[in-house]
Amino acid sequence: MATPTGQNGTDLEPGAVAAWRAYSQRLWGERFATPMDAFRHLGAVQSQEYQPSKLTPAMRTRPDAEGLPYAAVDSIDALIDKGAVVRTHVLRTTWHTVPIEDVRMMLAAGGDRVLNLMGTNNRAWGLDDRTLDRCAEVLAAATAGGQHLTREEAAEALAAAGIADPTSTRLIHMLMHAELKSAICSGTPKGGKQTYANFDERVPAGAIEQDEAIRALAERFFTSRGPATLKDFTRWATLKVADAKAALDGLGLKELRVGDRVLYYSQEPPAARDGGPVVDFVQGFDEMLCAYTDSKEFVMHHSVPRTRFPGRARYSAVILLDGQVIGSWKATPKKESVLIETWRVRGFTAAEIAALRRGADRLRAWYGKPEMELVLDHEA
Repeated sequence: MATPTGQNGTDLEPGAVAAWRAYSQRLWGERFATPMDAFRHLGAVQSQEYQPSKLTPAMRTRPDAEGLPYAAVDSIDALIDKGAVVRTHVLRTTWHTVPIEDVRMMLAAGGDRVLNLMGTNNRAWGLDDRTLDRCAEVLAAATAGGQHLTREEAAEALAAAGIADPTSTRLIHMLMHAELKSAICSGTPKGGKQTYANFDERVPAGAIEQDEAIRALAERFFTSRGPATLKDFTRWATLKVADAKAALDGLGLKELRVGDRVLYYSQEPPAARDGGPVVDFVQGFDEMLCAYTDSKEFVMHHSVPRTRFPGRARYSAVILLDGQVIGSWKATPKKESVLIETWRVRGFTAAEIAALRRGADRLRAWYGKPEMELVLDHEA
């Protein structure tokens, strides 16, 4: 794999890595024309917090209505309603929103690994493979013929089929197993609630071998999230290191060293950015954060020692300063305004405060409110 000249690990600082990632992810630079383009670029958007997760593709898309800073939430909802993207379990034991054409590829790449990881918890809840496979069969049949079931309706179908105690955490495990076994996926929301649909009726047909799927997933990851490490990828996708490395060897990715780490990428580094600081208000599970568990030190702002970052952030959503975590935020919409509370691990310069206000104002516009109340707080 080729190494870019002039980037031998001594000239690329953590802040430069973060900025490069912001351009790769299209948080910065040219935005996509539609939210669907953003979903296709990222491949999977972590979505355990359903409403906030819509901010991730929106921020990477050009405005589609007057007065908005980026795509409206309605345009994200429309994709979910018509099944162009589905919110389901494919990578790790958490929700992701995925383009419908990529679901089979992602399940082929790592679905079995996620199922194996679930084994201990399944057994703790008295769920063996035979029972779980029976649940998947029942749910596939109950959703056949275009029946989209809420969680409550899915539980009723399981109970009617003689499945014991399809409630609470047991039900969550039953549904997740059925998703990972390609029996169900998310359907059209009903009364504000997520539903489950028959997998084969909703997801385009097409078999794919595991090695081909891992290679496709690796290409997507390093194109949209590079520079990143091999372990960043394996942890994001729940893969064995050997399988992931075999996929990388066939992709011709470029690499660079930063300290003792090897990072892989396909998109060239961006030109030096002119202008002052940039502040972005992102959801707490934005891909700028969740894609880099191995190289997390590049995610946290380089101006603050890691020991200064609290173990638990004050708010769940995150403030990025020049692409790196510097604090957290919370928005509370009101009738004519939105209250935006912010907390940072250090004080800001006047230029950084101005950038923070601009970022908060973009958030105000996305919430569709004419006014905002901005609360500024930071660690002394």
